[in-house]
Amino acid sequence: MGEQRDLFFERRQLAPELVGGEPGARPAPVSAVISTRIRPGQEAAYRRWEQRIAAAQAKAPGFQGYRLEQPIPGVQDDWVVILRFDSDAHLQGWLDSPERTALLAEASAFTQEYHTRIARTGFDQWFSSAEATPAPPAPWKGNMLVLAFLYPLVFLFGAWVQTPWLERAGLPFWLALFIALVVTTLPLSYLVPWASRRLAWWLNPPAGPTLRTNLAGAALIAALYALSLLVFSRFP
Repeated sequence: MGEQRDLFFERRQLAPELVGGEPGARPAPVSAVISTRIRPGQEAAYRRWEQRIAAAQAKAPGFQGYRLEQPIPGVQDDWVVILRFDSDAHLQGWLDSPERTALLAEASAFTQEYHTRIARTGFDQWFSSAEATPAPPAPWKGNMLVLAFLYPLVFLFGAWVQTPWLERAGLPFWLALFIALVVTTLPLSYLVPWASRRLAWWLNPPAGPTLRTNLAGAALIAALYALSLLVFSRFP
C-alpha cells in the first residue's frame, strides 16, 4: 500500500454521506481526497475500518467534514473520501498523526493501494446550490457540466471572432487562442452556477447520489454534447 500526495487546483468532493463536521460550517479552505482500492471480498472489513478512522479524525483539531463515496461500476473503481479541515496545518497534522498511521497499518490487510491528493483552492463557487453548506460535486460531474458550456463558447468565439477578426488582423494563433480562452472562460462564472442550481438533483442530490441519478444526469449532459455537435457541424 503506498501513498501519493500532490497538489491540484480543483477541490474535489464526492458524496453520498457526510459524517461529522459542524452544521452550517463554511467550506473548508483545504481538503484531502483519498482514493482507496480494496482487495476483492474485503469491502465489509473496509467499511468497519472506515467507521473507526472517521470517528478518530472527527476529533482532530480543525476538522470540518468528511464524505465517502462507494465505487460506481463503469465510472470509478475506488472508494473515495474527502476530508475538510480549516487549515493546512490542521490537515497535515491529522495526516501525519501517529493515530492515523496506526490505522493505516491495520488497513494494509484489505487494501491494495490508496492515493491522497491535497486541494487548497478551486472553482467550487461555480457549483452553488440551495443548501446552507453547498458541497462541490464529484469531479467527473463538474467536468462534464463545464465542458457542456465551454465547448459552445469556444466554438462560437472562434467562428465569429477569432477566425474572421483576430487572425485576419494578423494576431498569431497562440495569442488569438489565449484571448479566446480568457473571453470564453468569463461567462462560465455565471453559466455554471445557474446550471448547477437546476441540476442539483444530479450534482448534489439531498439523499446522496445513486447509480440511477448518476446515469440520468450523465445521459442528459451527453445529450447536450450530441446536440452541440449536431448544431455546430452545420456551421460553414
